[in-house]
Order: sequence, then C-alpha cells, then structure tokens
Amino acid sequence: MREEPAEFDDGIMIASPTCSTYIDNPPEPLPYHRMARLTPRTRKWWQPLLVMLLAAGLIGAFFAVSLVVTVLFGILPGMPEPTVDMEDPRNPVDMFATLGMLAIGVPAVALAFRWAGGRRRETAGTLHSVVGRFRWSLMGRAALVVVPVFLVANVGGFFLLPPPDLSIPRGGLSLVLVYVVILAVTPLQCAAEEYVFRALPQQVLGTWLRLPVWGILLPVPLFVAGHGYSWVGQIDIAVFAVCTGLLVWKTGGVELSILVHAANNGTLFLVAPFSPSSMHQGGHQPARAVVQHAAAGPDDVRPDLVGLAPRWIAAPGAGARQGQADPSYRDEHDARPERRRRGDSSMIS
Repeated sequence: MREEPAEFDDGIMIASPTCSTYIDNPPEPLPYHRMARLTPRTRKWWQPLLVMLLAAGLIGAFFAVSLVVTVLFGILPGMPEPTVDMEDPRNPVDMFATLGMLAIGVPAVALAFRWAGGRRRETAGTLHSVVGRFRWSLMGRAALVVVPVFLVANVGGFFLLPPPDLSIPRGGLSLVLVYVVILAVTPLQCAAEEYVFRALPQQVLGTWLRLPVWGILLPVPLFVAGHGYSWVGQIDIAVFAVCTGLLVWKTGGVELSILVHAANNGTLFLVAPFSPSSMHQGGHQPARAVVQHAAAGPDDVRPDLVGLAPRWIAAPGAGARQGQADPSYRDEHDARPERRRRGDSSMIS
C-alpha cells in the first residue's frame, strides 16, 4: 500500500493512517531547536551550512533593496532630509531607515530555510514553532501580561528620570509619520532579530547538537556586538539575548520572544521623540536601569525577564508541546498499514 505524507493533527505533526503506527514504534518528541530532525529531507548534515550561507546572501540582497526603498521614501513630497547618522527620532526617514533595514531578516531567514533547508509542505511552519505555525493566540494572551509591564518599566522610567534633553516634539505630518513607522515597522524589526539571532542559530546548531545551550549562548556575542552601548548597556543586552533565547527554547517557538522584544523596543520608541538623543547608542544610565528594574518587579534582573512569565501564566504547558518525528521515515521497509487510534497520534503534555 502506498504511504501518504505526514500531516498535522491538532498542530502536531503526525503520520498518516497508512504509515508505521505510533503503537509499535512511538516517535521521539522533538523540541524547537531539533525541528530539522523531523524528516530526512530536512536533517542532512550539510543543510545548515547552506541555510546560513543563503541567509547571509539574502540579507545582503534585501539590504540593498531596503536602501533603494529608503531613498524613495525620503524623496516623497513633504519628507525631511535624513540626518548624517540616521539617529533622529523625530525624523520619519531616519526611523524608517533604522528599523526597515533590520526588518529584512524576516524574509531572508524564512526563504533560506525554505530553499536550502527543505522546509516545505508539512515542515514549512516549523521555523516559527513546534506546532508548525505561528501561534497568534499564544502571543495575544501573553501580550496582556507583557505589554503593560514594559509600559510601566520603560515609559515610567523615562519620565521618572528624564533625560537632559527632554522636550515636547513639534506636531505635524512628520511626527505622525514617525509614529506610523514605529507602530508598523518595529514589530518587523524585532521579529527579524529574533529569527536571525534566536531561531536561525538554534535550529541550525540543533541539527548537529542535542543540547540547546549552544544555540542560546553562541549568538549572544554577535547580538551584543550589534549594539554600541556602554558596558552597562551591553550587559543589559546580553541578559536580554540569553532570556529571549531561553524563551524560544522553553516555549517551543519564537512568538513570545518577538513579543518581549517588540514590547521593549516599541515602548522605548514611543517616548524617543521626546528626547532627540535617545537613539544614540553611546551611553546608558545605570540609575535609569535601576528604576526600570524596580518598576518591573523585585524578582526581575531586567524587565525583559517578564517575557518568561507567559511560559507559565499565559500558556501553561506550551513549552512541553513538541514536534513529532515522522515515523514513516524511521522504518521505510516495515510500514505496515494498521488502523491508527486517535490519542496515540501525538504527544502533548
């Protein structure tokens, strides 16, 4: 009897009824960083190398396209000229360039896994989570916890210890466009960094290595190097990177790390127009960091750690939800057609 391809049942990858059964040969559940091990098409040892090379090439190509788009955006009627350092939070062109040029990481990583990693059909969504799709409902429930905490920590900390150049920005079309860019592009910029620095290394290294710690810790220096803060700020960034890496592994997907990243950056960008120097990555006030940490709660090392809360508050059990290796590939010569009993088809704890 001809074997059918794998399918999804309740968000978990399962074998078709004509494949080898779970009763006699139960598949091993796979965590997020081991998603490449689902099928022979995605687990080849050389595929991670191609994925990284293609992702780098696509990032370069999309970066060039983003430069053209930024130039076209800047020559629209009524647009102010961009500044030399592209760090004026009251200039919509500067904000679009700063955020848009980072947002290209989303399509670059997704296409790299699809074209070089074999993530097609039943495995296409495993880049997002272990259930093979982006879990919008999980993100929505977690946002009820995460967003208010970051509003209090970042916005409250900003006005409790205001910067020296605090001032009210002049209203008008330029300021409206700044906030349109912030609301529209910030989530994409944050998602891009999560796919590049969390999803990509965890799933690439997880193809070869069983322990998730490598995919969590090895990208941290690269993420820190991309920020030009003082030593206090760099420690802050490193803690953030470790926390979001743990969040991706623990919850089995990138949704909550994107939410935490977007809540942090978004609330900071919302108050950025009130401080012209807020976009400069040169200094980081320890006193303000203390205020933000206190606002987040006495048990938090950083307000970003609130992102770990949805693991237990907004979606209990999400971290235990793991993908299933397709048993039809485990023993291709012993695919005895037996009737599959619903309930044995997946492991959800």
